[in-house]
Amino acid sequence: MQLMAVESYSSMKPVTDLSVAPAMIHFETHLSPDPTLYFGNRIVDELGPLVKQLAPDRVYLVTNAKLLGLYGFEILQALKQEQLECVVIMIQDGEKQKNFHTLEHLCEELVEQNISKASVIIGFGGGCLTNIAGLAAGLIFRGIHYVEMPTTLMGITDSCISNKQAINGAKGKNHFGMYYAPSFLFADTHFLTSEPMDSKKAAIVEGVKNGLISDAALLDYFETILQRRLEAFSELDFHEFAYRIISSKLRILARDPSERGSALTLEYGHTFGHAIEFLTNGKVHHGFAVAKGMCIAAELGFKLGLIPRSLVERHYHLFGALLGLELSIPEEISVDQIICAINSDNKKTAEGTKFVLLEQAGECLNPDGDYQVFVKPEVVRCVLAEYKNRFRLQRPSKGRKSPSHLEGDVAPC
Repeated sequence: MQLMAVESYSSMKPVTDLSVAPAMIHFETHLSPDPTLYFGNRIVDELGPLVKQLAPDRVYLVTNAKLLGLYGFEILQALKQEQLECVVIMIQDGEKQKNFHTLEHLCEELVEQNISKASVIIGFGGGCLTNIAGLAAGLIFRGIHYVEMPTTLMGITDSCISNKQAINGAKGKNHFGMYYAPSFLFADTHFLTSEPMDSKKAAIVEGVKNGLISDAALLDYFETILQRRLEAFSELDFHEFAYRIISSKLRILARDPSERGSALTLEYGHTFGHAIEFLTNGKVHHGFAVAKGMCIAAELGFKLGLIPRSLVERHYHLFGALLGLELSIPEEISVDQIICAINSDNKKTAEGTKFVLLEQAGECLNPDGDYQVFVKPEVVRCVLAEYKNRFRLQRPSKGRKSPSHLEGDVAPC
């Protein structure tokens, strides 16, 4: 097995020849601890030797039925070539299953299947599945080797590049979890060929976010590349796309490996987005909810006099005009419900919930050294109500009540 050793993301060259699958490379993630991210296209044959280095007595592949049917044979063959015994455990995944019940079931099943301190768990799936598998790995015997294999663009470019493992609670997202580093990350962009386009768009939202919070030039790239129809992108086009988004996130983590300082800017739009995602029980995809959340955060920043109207409109252009996303707050969710969910946010402090807000394109406000801003609840409520009414007024009425009489709204501020 030959690897192209790379000291850091900054020394890497973009993939320019898309006529052949690029060689496997590895990234330093700059996390603390720092699991290596192995990245490439059609690199499953490299998996066995990497797992073998962990000297496991047994490998436990945690995945779902669909992914096992699509890719299970080649993954099991890659492990078999290294004489690694593998036990497959299938779980249901998704926001509805990202809970204590699924976690308990997986942990008990792993123990039933004779997992040991010397075993390795491989989480093969989207972000919900790998979060559940990663948390199980951290809990069993106080921690065993974990390998994360994301199968979505969001997983490859965003959720796997973090040591955070969590499940949802009854009142919000990711309320219960821990920081637990995988032994390594294995990202094969070939797996993206089976991912629905909507799911890919959701991941692109997080890439655009990286530009909004840390790299204004990246926004220019997205505004250019998204002029093309995503349906026309090839497998290797998405490989190149993933490379660029990964690099943008690693520049942020290089400044804050702990994920507790400046890397908190990665939560831009997430406080509002998580509330919408949770209140719709996952019907609004994480990325789409975060796009709505960033637009709301931009409106909040404008209301506070932090950013110009042009930057707010740039949010709508990127997410609405170019990505084609529907940016309204779902009709069935009231402002009161969003406020309640925000008050249960996992970033809540003693003084209340704080928000990541922009100072300008590519830079976040940092008044107190933690890149978060406390905003009076009445201002947040006002912005939410105005945002919800903005989109209502753009729709045909069809006999609806006027916006001022709908639940959860307040008069314009």
